[in-house]
Amino acid sequence: MKSMAAGAVLIGMLLGPAQVGAQGAGAGKGIVITPKYFEPDAGTGRQGGMGFSYKIDKTVATPAKAQELSRESFHKLDLDFKAEGNVAFNRDINPSDFLKTGLELNYVYQYASAVTLGGPGSGCDPTDPATLPQCREEAARSRGGDALALFAGLIGSLESDQRFERRNETFGAHLTTVYRPAPGSFANQANPLDWPFRLARWLTGHPMGFTASPDAFPKLRLALERVQPGKDPDRTAILGSTTDYDRANIEIAMSSPVGVVQGKQVKFEWSWRYFKEQNPAAAIEAAGLDRHRYAAAALRHDSGWQLTYATGRLPLDRQSDAVWELGYKVAFD
Repeated sequence: MKSMAAGAVLIGMLLGPAQVGAQGAGAGKGIVITPKYFEPDAGTGRQGGMGFSYKIDKTVATPAKAQELSRESFHKLDLDFKAEGNVAFNRDINPSDFLKTGLELNYVYQYASAVTLGGPGSGCDPTDPATLPQCREEAARSRGGDALALFAGLIGSLESDQRFERRNETFGAHLTTVYRPAPGSFANQANPLDWPFRLARWLTGHPMGFTASPDAFPKLRLALERVQPGKDPDRTAILGSTTDYDRANIEIAMSSPVGVVQGKQVKFEWSWRYFKEQNPAAAIEAAGLDRHRYAAAALRHDSGWQLTYATGRLPLDRQSDAVWELGYKVAFD
């Protein structure tokens, strides 16, 4: 397992986007609180207001410890606590009035192929930190060094709006894939999602320059859940009762470095979420309660500031909104 950990660290150093300034933006497990200001689109006629979002992702138990399958891969079993939500002090301007809290039992598989460095005539010596720039350059040309993470498991959660006037209990399963192509691979070089940002990086003097970013390869999550409405006035008014139903969920996300502002990196992040009730009653479908779409695009500065444009609605949120959000991200381990 030590060899796997060491290899992951080396690959992360060589293939990850260069950190700009003293600190990079936090990512992964932990607690993130983002105080923010909401500004609805001018066409809505509504005033802006303050609020915040939160995200908690913590492993509470590891029933099966990480086991090395090969020098390049390992697997494990985790029990994770997850909670996320968006809260606006004026509920009417909240573009995602949806809080979700629950547990996930995940089987985790991770694979990362090694990068061949330091061959004859190379200026890179993996044991010498002074040659890190040469190693980065060599890694960027490599067609090895791809990585894949798979998360598959069972999920159980409580969903509500921010006033808890609507509530669901959900149970189901999910599959999440995170693929990071090798820098020199065709998948990375030809990725159309990254081309606009490659030009922006080059124009703003980002250390990656015109080099393609493996982070821009989209991440995918598929979930199927059984929903037990605990309190849903809209469905009750239509159906006369809150019967259980099945719901499919698709989430796609990507990110890419954009440039440098005041010595710190700026990243673009985009996500799209789609929820679809399976075999809905005709009255539910006619009322538009069987499907929900939500998209968000953000510019995040390594200092913590972020500007987001969000549009659509999530389950339990009955009104579609289009809102600008300016916030400051505070991360805790």
